[in-house]
Amino acid sequence: MSACIQSISLFGSELWWKGDQVRGTMGRAEELQVLVNQQARATTGAFRTTNLGTLSMESGLRPAVSQLENRQRRLGLRLLSLPRGDKAREVVGAHTTIGQRLSTAVAYTGRTEETVLLGDPETLDAELIQEEEEEAKKEAEMTRPGLTVFTDGSRLDDGAAGYAVTWKRGESWVGIKTHMGYNQEAYAAECAALARALESASRRNTTPERVTIFTDAQAAIRRMASDEPGPGQQYALQARKYIAALRRAAGYYRRDPVVPSPQGDSRQ
Repeated sequence: MSACIQSISLFGSELWWKGDQVRGTMGRAEELQVLVNQQARATTGAFRTTNLGTLSMESGLRPAVSQLENRQRRLGLRLLSLPRGDKAREVVGAHTTIGQRLSTAVAYTGRTEETVLLGDPETLDAELIQEEEEEAKKEAEMTRPGLTVFTDGSRLDDGAAGYAVTWKRGESWVGIKTHMGYNQEAYAAECAALARALESASRRNTTPERVTIFTDAQAAIRRMASDEPGPGQQYALQARKYIAALRRAAGYYRRDPVVPSPQGDSRQ
């Protein structure tokens, strides 16, 4: 029903919807809400006197205003995800009516992850090792030459995201903690942590002969292995830059991130 009816009734709403109680679209949401209510009754078989909130919950159909705003927000996000240099990307935030509406819909502040189209994909010049939980723990407890770093990224229930990078200095632990704001996912935090670990290693006064990074984020490791366009690409490109810097400084560089199974964390 949503695919057949709502797709037709909401067609083009990304461009014509100006907001509730705004001149030009005033009353349109109410008209669409009547249609949504009819769909909900047809889906559930409920009476006309049924509470609309209960009707919406039982049918799984969202209110008309929510759908209109979501479609506009999705258009804005699609445009912002286009590669750098694409003119359509510049629509969001432009000094036009539609540009300002899309900017408001996605809460656009001018800061987004850019997508880069590379002519020749570059492989990650490092060794990736994935271990099961017990093996990963054993690897983490081993003493090895060079620098050993542990990373972790997370996102709290309130939306705050951040990451930590830590390593041992003598008998104590030191590291970096970074707050990424409230518009990031845990996946981005894990990727950012790996890139930051490599950056920290490349900026040390004495270049380590070997760098080993431990993480439990398997998805982030797979992202680092590919520089294809998509979420996390900027961190994959940063990882390649810092690996190249380490190789230039030391002449030899190896990175062995050990990824344990999802059941555990090698750092515990």
